Amino acid sequence: MRNRNSKNTENLPIQALLENEYVRITRLHKDLNSLSVVPHRHDHYELMLVTEGEGRHSINFKSYDIKPDRLYFLHPGQVHLIESFERDGWLILFGEELFKRFLTIHTHEDEHGLLDSYTPHPYVDLDEKLKGTFILLIDQLQTELSAKKPDVDISLHYVSLLLLYANKAQIVQHPKEPLPLVNKQLFHRLKLLIEQHYRQQHLAAFYAETLHTDIKKLNKICREATGLTVFELLQERLVTESKIRLQTSTGSVKEISYDLGFNDPAFFGRFFKKHTGITPAEFRNRRMI
Repeated sequence: MRNRNSKNTENLPIQALLENEYVRITRLHKDLNSLSVVPHRHDHYELMLVTEGEGRHSINFKSYDIKPDRLYFLHPGQVHLIESFERDGWLILFGEELFKRFLTIHTHEDEHGLLDSYTPHPYVDLDEKLKGTFILLIDQLQTELSAKKPDVDISLHYVSLLLLYANKAQIVQHPKEPLPLVNKQLFHRLKLLIEQHYRQQHLAAFYAETLHTDIKKLNKICREATGLTVFELLQERLVTESKIRLQTSTGSVKEISYDLGFNDPAFFGRFFKKHTGITPAEFRNRRMI
């Protein structure tokens, strides 16, 4: 399959809640932002702690339950939608600068547990003790942020504690054997390569050759990290991007198929239906959740 240079008409809105701040806390409620109920991306990292309310939301077109005492972690660029229902809680928003400083200090947390952008469980359920810890840390962070000149180092460490506590709990609730460092580094390079080339390169062999490794070894590492082979990971990425384009683009299905590297729009239609159970046109007329 080769890529045709059709015009990319994606116009997914960006939910800009951080407003150039280092870190920000805001209440989670139904009327927080008009973009919440439509597919949108974030310009920030986000910890979303729900204290009241039950409903559904989706991250990259995968649907999850929202319920009291559940904490989610969202990455910038992920496609998000949250249904309209009464809810309360907290959003802790921060940007790339803070997150990179956190990972510089806590390198072992990078792409691990809750912070893994490929995790099937981007959430943790808080027991009473951990919930109390979170509420205390959020209160302390709010106090710091309300100061005339908030200290960025103190803010960093409060957010770091939230991330460390959340990640520790998520690993206990959803245990997975960590990858050896060398395999973790190779998988990280694979993810970057997929993100760079998935529209043009749909075959796993390209990624193995580019990374100068054996496809069997790469599949083994990929399965350990995600439960999927390299080819299955590629297919999942293409399906996700197909959904994004169909929901947000003004381009035709034919144009979208070419932009995603499919020579034949009919083959794209069969590919999409195989993975979703419906045609691209049918999906376009549905809501994300």
